[in-house]
Amino acid sequence: MDEKQRIGGVIVTMPVRVRGMSTQTKFFDETVEASLVSPQAVVIQLRNLVDLETEVHLMNLQNNVGGTFRVTWVNTQAKDGWHNVGLELIEAEGDLWEISFPAAEAGEDGAAAQAWLACQRCGQRLLTSIPEVEAALLCDGFLIARACDRCKATTSWEFRTGPEQADSASAPAEGESNLSESEKILHKLGKDLRRKGRAPLQMQIKVLRQKYGTVLEDICETVNVSGNGAYFLSRQNYDVGELIEVVLPYEEGALTIPVPARVVRRDEPPGSYLHAIAIQLESEKE
Repeated sequence: MDEKQRIGGVIVTMPVRVRGMSTQTKFFDETVEASLVSPQAVVIQLRNLVDLETEVHLMNLQNNVGGTFRVTWVNTQAKDGWHNVGLELIEAEGDLWEISFPAAEAGEDGAAAQAWLACQRCGQRLLTSIPEVEAALLCDGFLIARACDRCKATTSWEFRTGPEQADSASAPAEGESNLSESEKILHKLGKDLRRKGRAPLQMQIKVLRQKYGTVLEDICETVNVSGNGAYFLSRQNYDVGELIEVVLPYEEGALTIPVPARVVRRDEPPGSYLHAIAIQLESEKE
């Protein structure tokens, strides 16, 4: 599929022209590609690094319609010379995308995952939903503009791999003492989630297993995910090498086709009745 529903948006490859001021207060004019668009937002890559909350002008080169956007998140660490940037529409000069966007389901908030953020001003940290970006874009260097109830202002929040990475001098965020089972086990395992391709995201995963001549369903929560796999906790006992099917992320009532995967590792977290299961997605057969 060339399109993928994501927060009421679609995956695209669309040439756009972006003009604005870089963090070095230098004017830039770049022709790049939009990778994810929605009625009110767009994800692009820029050579120039931009500050949060700054305004840029973007023009769709397919129809020469432009609009003013605000920088809502940015990855300060360039990958191959490119910075991932999230923009929020302020004012459009016409039908900017000329796309029929999929309607959001009733009650759907568009959140695909959760991640730890920390306010750079006061140190407050929060496990919160991240509907603005694809999970794969969450990594070191990710900054997002959000309202801080302590600072009473919109501040820069940085991505953290977990609550233990936040400033220990800051007071714990509301609800942080009530960590989920996966978060508690994550600390016990002491895993280094900064390794390449890993993001510590908590989301639901649905696993389908063929056991004893019947199909077993297992709905669990991930500890971390990567581009081709996931690590999750389960009450069920999986076998290394077992072929399964998974829906990730899983939302009850959503129509999603499971994809094949294989169990590549099983850990036994100390002091817990849960099993930690690592899976790798497999290429679907032609």
